[in-house]
Amino acid sequence: MGLVFLLMLLASWRRWASVIADSGREMDLPRRLLEGEWLYRDVHYLYPPLSPYFNALLYRIFGLHLNVLHVSGVICSVIVVVLCYRIARRLLPPHAAAAAVIAIIVWCIFRPSGNLIAPYAFAALHGMILALGALLFTLRYARRRERRDLLAAGALVGLAAITKQEFALTAGVTLVATLVYLHRANLKQLAVSLSLAALPAAAIALPIYGWLLYRVGWQTLAEDCHLFYTHLPASLVFYNAQRTGLDRPLRSILQMLGGAAVCLAIVSALRALTVLSAEKNLSLLWKPGVSLSQEARRMLTSSGIFFALSLVYALIIHALTSNLWDGSPLRALPLLLIGVIVSQWRRAAKSKDRASAAGASPSLFIIAVYSLVILVRVALRVPSGGAFGSFFLPTSWILIYYWLIVAVPQAIGGRGQNLLFIKRARLIGHVLLGATVLATAVIFAVRYRSNFNFEVIAPRGHLFATRPVGQAVSEALDFIATHTAPGEAVAVLPEGSDLTFLSGRRMPLRHQILIPGLMSERDEREAIARLESLRVHYVLIVNRPMREFGAEAFGLDYYQTLGQWIDEHYDLRQVCGPKDRARLEIGDPAFFIKVFARRD
Repeated sequence: MGLVFLLMLLASWRRWASVIADSGREMDLPRRLLEGEWLYRDVHYLYPPLSPYFNALLYRIFGLHLNVLHVSGVICSVIVVVLCYRIARRLLPPHAAAAAVIAIIVWCIFRPSGNLIAPYAFAALHGMILALGALLFTLRYARRRERRDLLAAGALVGLAAITKQEFALTAGVTLVATLVYLHRANLKQLAVSLSLAALPAAAIALPIYGWLLYRVGWQTLAEDCHLFYTHLPASLVFYNAQRTGLDRPLRSILQMLGGAAVCLAIVSALRALTVLSAEKNLSLLWKPGVSLSQEARRMLTSSGIFFALSLVYALIIHALTSNLWDGSPLRALPLLLIGVIVSQWRRAAKSKDRASAAGASPSLFIIAVYSLVILVRVALRVPSGGAFGSFFLPTSWILIYYWLIVAVPQAIGGRGQNLLFIKRARLIGHVLLGATVLATAVIFAVRYRSNFNFEVIAPRGHLFATRPVGQAVSEALDFIATHTAPGEAVAVLPEGSDLTFLSGRRMPLRHQILIPGLMSERDEREAIARLESLRVHYVLIVNRPMREFGAEAFGLDYYQTLGQWIDEHYDLRQVCGPKDRARLEIGDPAFFIKVFARRD
């Protein structure tokens, strides 16, 4: 695990940050807090407060530099690896647990489209660590029944609640479900356990939110920053509907069924390969009265039929969904997880000795509950990776390894538990998973090196970006360095305050990311007044279309008041990026940054 982590770290070195999108907020927001601005009141923010203040503390100790965040991201990723291994060991032997974590390292931590070294939000990374920690203590409580594990799990839920909401929800629901699973036969014990878990969570979260409400106010937190998911603008509703799959629920359900068909095809292929590999070595009949060749032919025939039907069905689903589904079996994860949870619950409920049933193997139930709840935000459209997949899929990868290395081989072995079939199925599962992980690691390493090949060097950071983006960013940084003074206010819209952080300048506006609908007409007027009062000489407009939020061009499709005021008071001075710079507009394929200078 350590070797794979190190190799992927070297292959992706300084290629983690996704310049412009989200990265500016993560870089610049802690600096603004360090310099005395108030979160929510002076700087708009959608998440709870722990992460930005923690990163501000890191800046105070180690200095204002991008390397501080990158080192923090590496350390946090190592913690994720350790936690995932400890969790995987509840279901898998050491070698299989290590293999599962290696898959997490490749597919989640170092995925180019959404790595954890420079995450889209450090709040998500920190929340993930706290939620995984709560899951681990919940598993320990299920095994040892010690109250200190319950208190530790509750404390981590409380910390997650002031870090990022969905991770606190996941850890909390998992903890409650576990206690109900373990103590449903003893209501008094259940009530005591729930109280012990809730006490540290409430003791951490409630004072923080109470203090914020007192100092900042309900209107700012709930209505302006939507901290409690209230008064959400249409743009965020549109965005989350796309993520969950609720924008086109029928197509999303079809994709889930297509993912299930792919899973069935994989299992059928594994069964056929197991029979083919074991046929020559079997010396005993699997079933009395049936010859080996007949049984093998029967198994191969049934596997081939299931494989063909599943593949045809998946192809039909792919066509019906207008190629919106990439064929990933991960779409079916919610169905598989619900099946595991229901089966484990029923198995424990049917046992005569409920206490022993609950304590015999609760780990599968607990990890499945966590894996299902964390997928709520992408319930009908589970991604294969990307910004969300890296945070939501680690425990699911542990279960995938459990299914292919433990559950499926046992099913192939049949009721007679044919040991040779089980061993061969496990071996084939290991080989297939290992080959897939190895191929993916090589592809990701090549992609990092070939795609992120433009070096960007700035006073506060050194990174590599794609050539179109890196070229435009470097030109913009050069312009800022030669035309402005350190600490001067430079506005970058609709997002891209990493330019101000890397250059040592200041973002003057309260909103660092101008997502459509976040700013009211009053907010636009206040932004104009701030630009006017600070006499901001330069405004940079980045080609950052906001299609995922239901609008595209800043100043045209949304925030026309602010855009019109900039047109009336600023002139185009330079276009950074492509050689053909005539008539470029936001949404064009070429990436560019337009620099506007104040007329007076």
